[in-house]
Amino acid sequence: MRFLLCLFLPFASILAAERSPVVPTTEAPVLCEKKGEGHWFVDFGTAAFGNVEITADANAKVTLHLGEALSAPGKVNRKPGGTVRYQRHELSLRARNATSPPVSWQPPGWMKSGFLDLPKGCKEMMPFRYVEIEGAPPSFAIGQIRRISWAVAFDDKAAVFESSSPELNAVWQLCKHSIKATSFMGLYVDGDRERKPYEADVLINQLSHYCLDANYETARLTHEYLLDKPTWPTEWRLQSVILAWHDSLWSGDDRSLRKHYETLKGRAMIQRRSKEGFFLGWNDGEIKDIVDWPVNERDGYDMKPPVKTVVTAFHYRALVLLEKIATQLGKSGDAKEFATLAEQTRKAVNEQLWDETRGCYVDGWNPESGTPVSHASAHASFFALALGLVPEDRIAKVGTYLRGRGMPCSVYGAQFLLDALYDAGEGGQALSLLVSRERRSWLNMSEKVGSTITLEAWDPSLKPNLDWNHAWGAAPSNIIARRLMGIEPLEPGFKRFQVRPQTASLERARIKFPTPKGPISMEIKGPDASAWEARIIVPPGTAAEFHLPFPGEPATEGATDAVALREEKGRKVLGLRPGAWVIRMRK
Repeated sequence: MRFLLCLFLPFASILAAERSPVVPTTEAPVLCEKKGEGHWFVDFGTAAFGNVEITADANAKVTLHLGEALSAPGKVNRKPGGTVRYQRHELSLRARNATSPPVSWQPPGWMKSGFLDLPKGCKEMMPFRYVEIEGAPPSFAIGQIRRISWAVAFDDKAAVFESSSPELNAVWQLCKHSIKATSFMGLYVDGDRERKPYEADVLINQLSHYCLDANYETARLTHEYLLDKPTWPTEWRLQSVILAWHDSLWSGDDRSLRKHYETLKGRAMIQRRSKEGFFLGWNDGEIKDIVDWPVNERDGYDMKPPVKTVVTAFHYRALVLLEKIATQLGKSGDAKEFATLAEQTRKAVNEQLWDETRGCYVDGWNPESGTPVSHASAHASFFALALGLVPEDRIAKVGTYLRGRGMPCSVYGAQFLLDALYDAGEGGQALSLLVSRERRSWLNMSEKVGSTITLEAWDPSLKPNLDWNHAWGAAPSNIIARRLMGIEPLEPGFKRFQVRPQTASLERARIKFPTPKGPISMEIKGPDASAWEARIIVPPGTAAEFHLPFPGEPATEGATDAVALREEKGRKVLGLRPGAWVIRMRK
């Protein structure tokens, strides 16, 4: 493999966009099959953004077909539909000279600006896995074709996950590759169709990249870019506060937080609060409420009222995090104000939008009549739970409600649905969704649709113009690490972190999890208390809070004694210092 730096280019006609450096990797095919005289089929195993390079030993004029999809075994789909990529090129090969086709890209017809130029030094590229060659010289062989793909520098060995479930392992691998492959612009973008950052894509990209490689720069730069150029959905602007908090908490670097504090305060849009404490959103104009996307993935959400539970939940989360940020920055007056506003919002939602009979939240509130709407989508409840609005005594009820709803949302909404299920202790239901083969599943993307990068939507039937290279579909790469294995920072830079595993029916699971202090290694065996065992290595300079998944007394082995910190719901929480630990349940 060869690696070269690719520096950034100013953002097209608007402002200079600082990028993470991207590097090229030279890749050999995994399959090169002769289909007939001069006709070859080439498979690189996975899709990536780049181009092919052919070094033949004879002159020839060839036709190349590059694409993401097949129409039949060994045949690149010439008319894949949607935004699935395919290009045909005539190419003159010169003996012993590396030659590449002039691949091209155009923004959608409706998109006049806002897309990023390629990083400086990068030639045009496209996402593809397959190549067909027609007219190849008789001496053509597998060693004469390579793919040059581009991505940010990525340590493929920084993270490892493996479990007793082949399905879960396959989902993790799909999502890991997706996060790496879609970083080709040096900022997180929404795929090849628009090549533009959006906050919601960045949120999933950010957490996933953190869980796969201790690289915090790309997320930070994309977040800062969007502070200058926010996108249109109301909730996604509110998410800027979440992105900023994640950056500081995971990396331990709060310089961006300090620099952009005033802008982040504005992102809470406090001026849009109703007297009750709800957030008054928008149904028309430059900014609009989105709830979920595409629109047919909203579970029938009532979009009419200006007060929507989902939008108010994001506003609430922004206020909670702004209180934490203000406290961290020594701005006690601001912190007190944010806390007061957050509590007012929490009270309003739980007094006015909770339906006790159904055990869920309704979609919104009519300010004119002063009454809640009657419709209750799954979104109203899972966003409320994932964003911290649900009181402790209602969490189990919301979990039960969500358990019966399956996957009622988009690939974006799945991030929050799975977070909510784990918050409710519904690890079994979350695992069943992660390994599902239904239409709304990750295995549907890979096994039935045939993509090796996560899709923009679950299936072409749900979004006909979807693309095959959207990292916002890669939530499992952070959900498996953060929620199933349960590892998340509690203090900036992982000075203190929690381990709250919910491995459900898995017989075993092991992970290598990157942090600024070094990797956390952990292996868990046994789905029940009688055979359960955890082995964990806590890195130097950190401390772990380990939440036992079962009630009872633990037996621990380590360089020092574990400290019993407290009990939560009848289960011990142990304090672990740096070093190797073995934890079992006493029989």
